[in-house]
Amino acid sequence: MKSRVMKMNRRKKAHIVSLLCIILAAVLCFLRFYLPVFNPGHIFYDNNLLLSEIDRYHSEKAVQMPFGGDSEGNFSFGKFSGAKTVKTIMLHENGSLFYSWDVYVERGHFKIVLIDIENQKILETICDGSSNGNSEIHNLPNGEYCIKFVGDQAAVSGKFSITESNW
Repeated sequence: MKSRVMKMNRRKKAHIVSLLCIILAAVLCFLRFYLPVFNPGHIFYDNNLLLSEIDRYHSEKAVQMPFGGDSEGNFSFGKFSGAKTVKTIMLHENGSLFYSWDVYVERGHFKIVLIDIENQKILETICDGSSNGNSEIHNLPNGEYCIKFVGDQAAVSGKFSITESNW
């Protein structure tokens, strides 16, 4: 009789261990395949990621008017996370940039930055959060620059324009 009870206890233990293994495997599969490996929202807080040449972003909804020669465009993003290059500019010695913006951030975090690509540094944070205004930067050395939109779960809309001048 005792042997029979011990066999039943062993079976119960085996079933419990098997069930725990199945649950653990299901949780690991969920974590591996459902959750993103890289959260692009981290770029907003990490300048090293922001300065990388690769655009990494995600948005549930995105509307952006194309930028032309003298760039101007409306934009709207829902749950925008990451960094997106919206304009790349080649300037000659003593170049200048003139920009204006009108940005409304409904939720999350959003900024617009000017990056010196060759020296891998942020020259200016043009806008951080909801704001409007205009600004200019003069005497930029010869080189390649870019404007990036950067966000973390940002529901944002607005207008941004940029004009370049090479003297």
